[in-house]
Amino acid sequence: MTASVASTPLAENSTKFGGRRLIAGYVAVSLFLAVAVVVSIAIGKGRHPAPAIGGFYSSTASCLGKDLKLQQSGQFVDLSGSSTGELRLRGNHLRGTVDCASGGTAALNLTIAGKGPFAGTVGSEQASATFVKALPEPGASAKKPVKRTSEETFGRLMLAIAAVLLAARLVGTVTARLSQPRVMGEVLAGILLGPTLLGAVWPEAKDYLFPPDIVPLLSAAAQIGLAFYLFLVGMELDPRVLRERIGQAAFISNTSVAFPMALGFLVAIPIYKLLAPDIRYLPFALFMGVAMSITAFPVLARILIERRMLRRPVGAISMAGAAIDDVTAWGLLALATAVAGTGKATHAIQVILLAAIFTAAMLLIGRRLLNRLSKAYDEVGQVSVLWLGAIFVCVLLSAYVAQQIGIAAIFGAFIVGLIMPRRAGLTADVSRRFENFVVLVLLPLFFVVTGLKTQVTALNRPVLWLLTLALIGVAVVGKFLGAMLAARFSGFKLRDSAAIGTLMNTRGLTELIVLNIGLDLGVVSTQLFTMLVVMALVTTFMAGPVLRLIDPRRELSEPVEEGLRRARRATQEEIKVPVPTRSIMVAAQDPANLDTLLALAEPLAKATPPREIVIAQVVMPDRFVTGALRDADEVANAEEQLEERRRDLIQRGIAARVAAFTTVLPGQDYVRLASEQEVDLIMLDGRRPLLGEGVPRGAVGQVLAQAPCDVAVLVERQERPTLGPGHPVMVPFGGGDHDWAALELAAWIAAATDTPLKLIGAANGNGHRDARRVLDSASLVVQQLAGISTEPLLVDVAGGGLVAAAEEAGLLVVGLSDRWKSEGLGPVRAEIAKKAPAPILFVRRGSRPGALAPRSGDVTKFAWSYVRPGAGA
Repeated sequence: MTASVASTPLAENSTKFGGRRLIAGYVAVSLFLAVAVVVSIAIGKGRHPAPAIGGFYSSTASCLGKDLKLQQSGQFVDLSGSSTGELRLRGNHLRGTVDCASGGTAALNLTIAGKGPFAGTVGSEQASATFVKALPEPGASAKKPVKRTSEETFGRLMLAIAAVLLAARLVGTVTARLSQPRVMGEVLAGILLGPTLLGAVWPEAKDYLFPPDIVPLLSAAAQIGLAFYLFLVGMELDPRVLRERIGQAAFISNTSVAFPMALGFLVAIPIYKLLAPDIRYLPFALFMGVAMSITAFPVLARILIERRMLRRPVGAISMAGAAIDDVTAWGLLALATAVAGTGKATHAIQVILLAAIFTAAMLLIGRRLLNRLSKAYDEVGQVSVLWLGAIFVCVLLSAYVAQQIGIAAIFGAFIVGLIMPRRAGLTADVSRRFENFVVLVLLPLFFVVTGLKTQVTALNRPVLWLLTLALIGVAVVGKFLGAMLAARFSGFKLRDSAAIGTLMNTRGLTELIVLNIGLDLGVVSTQLFTMLVVMALVTTFMAGPVLRLIDPRRELSEPVEEGLRRARRATQEEIKVPVPTRSIMVAAQDPANLDTLLALAEPLAKATPPREIVIAQVVMPDRFVTGALRDADEVANAEEQLEERRRDLIQRGIAARVAAFTTVLPGQDYVRLASEQEVDLIMLDGRRPLLGEGVPRGAVGQVLAQAPCDVAVLVERQERPTLGPGHPVMVPFGGGDHDWAALELAAWIAAATDTPLKLIGAANGNGHRDARRVLDSASLVVQQLAGISTEPLLVDVAGGGLVAAAEEAGLLVVGLSDRWKSEGLGPVRAEIAKKAPAPILFVRRGSRPGALAPRSGDVTKFAWSYVRPGAGA
């Protein structure tokens, strides 16, 4: 899919944008960034952050109590311990109101001198406080680690991992159902397991799950997962997406980085005095600029794939811009860590030069070495264990070299992914080996480690929430406007430009990685870290809803029916008869049921008039982090397999088309396909929920409720009897409209397979009218239409006769109740579905009339399907 994103409109846009216009754009953007950086540094270099006073203290004041804990984020200080209070540090004066240990409140006014003794007053009492020890690292517990045996430690680690994975799966599933990226749900789960929720409502559970000796182990595993995740991200960046649009994509991407970075430098001026830790202004301002300019390529790629936008100009340019943005972001992060890690300009320059040499060596030498992997893959068709081990070693050693240079270790892992050979099969094979464990196990550990550092409850003052809203506003305005204005300047329409700005505003997991590095380096304070985490969540979660507002009709997405229209039709020369104008769509949710569905569809396609078989196969993009290349590979493989079945059908004289496509809303897309005027019937397979007595849900429920054509849902059996004289086609028939639709399908299947057809009706008694008359009428219609005779079978419905009769069937074709939307299958149908050994087709009549639908209202309906629970089977 990624390899096929080029489109003519985008190529035309690219040709219109270049030369003087491109130069003028870059000059304007560069000037804006340069002015912002110069202004920020000129104003900020003379400023100083609040002195670092956080730690544990002992006090002489009775109001404060003996033991104090001061937790600081810039000027904002929270007092806890024997007494509590929200304090403000201005200059060398710490002021505020405290709740005394002995009760009541008092005004606090202390003068500080570094971490030496504090002196001043608390109420009318003279007070002093002496520094005892430093606070633990963010996310770590202040409690003393418990001594455990190695076996006990292992057990507690397994419990912590299990809790993380369970929470990640649950919250990720919920966010996916809300049409949000699942990865952000897993991020949210990690935050909820920290002090924000679990630590606030049940601190004992949080401390038990994540004790002080287990958190470092989780953090170490998370860092390993993060390194290999960045390797996967680097491998996902495909240079082919930049072909024919490098100038336009680069301008949009660079502007969407430069504009918010400039605003980040400017907003750093007031934030520095308010919330910065004790660090120089330049690294702080640089990190603020980087934090504002991030775009999460993996999350954006998932959105584009799920909305099928990659073949459209907006999606293609966003994908290309995000790829460039991602590389730019990691380069800026390397620069920021180099600047933050040293106090000397000469050493920072040395680190930057070494990083450049390392990157060049990997691109020039490392890529050639890894190209041998491509040749090895061609020879055996898979990545050998030896080569897989070599890739592991390369990722780990590159991360080590990057760390030794003085930049983020994950930068080295990202570079290895960037220089990997680009082959769809090779990339899919390597990704599959790494991704399952890294993404499903190790990466959620990073989310919970981040969650342990995130304390939304620490934003306990209105001013802090106002600052959070301000940072969100700056981030949205900078990224959205930067990308939108650049896209508009380069030739896109206003709506398309707004969509590009919305997509580029997605920050996601990439932002969290940058923030964690900034916190570990001491560049951002804990409260500022929490604010920026909230900003990352908000800007990512808002992408989907804003995109739906901008493009409510999904005109920027590729319609699923467009792929069907592109599919190759059979010709009259191939099938030896005129190509049918009507069709039957076969949509197997489980590929294992496709052959059974085709076997049932084939006799229907041969009926009068003949119909074409359309095979639609969905590919669910369930990889929530990476996978654009793998999705394209899976779609291609699915189309190749469907093409074999298409050729078989054509050889038997049946017209057929095939289409495979990605979707996260299969039910909605099935309905769109079924809404095509030539589709008379959609056949799909049901999952276990269909066997219950409730209303069918999911894709099946959506198709049953919304498709305008007839619908047949197959409930397959593991061991199914073969159709024949001993196993006839059976139709429980009561004369309802859906019963007629079921009888229509059953008649054609029985006629084509030379199988007896039995109609089952209710015998007289127990409140039921005898069904003999309506069965005779139906038999006559079947004889006239399909040329086959039927055998009526009257059973005692209330006594369980229907279920007993169904045990002989080779295929049961059952019409839904007229009230299926409220009662679902109902008790009798549910009992048949559970106990009958034969496969079952549940049929629902659509709004389009069928061949057997009665033309008048004088056909009596019988209530065999309306038996109340407990009255029958």
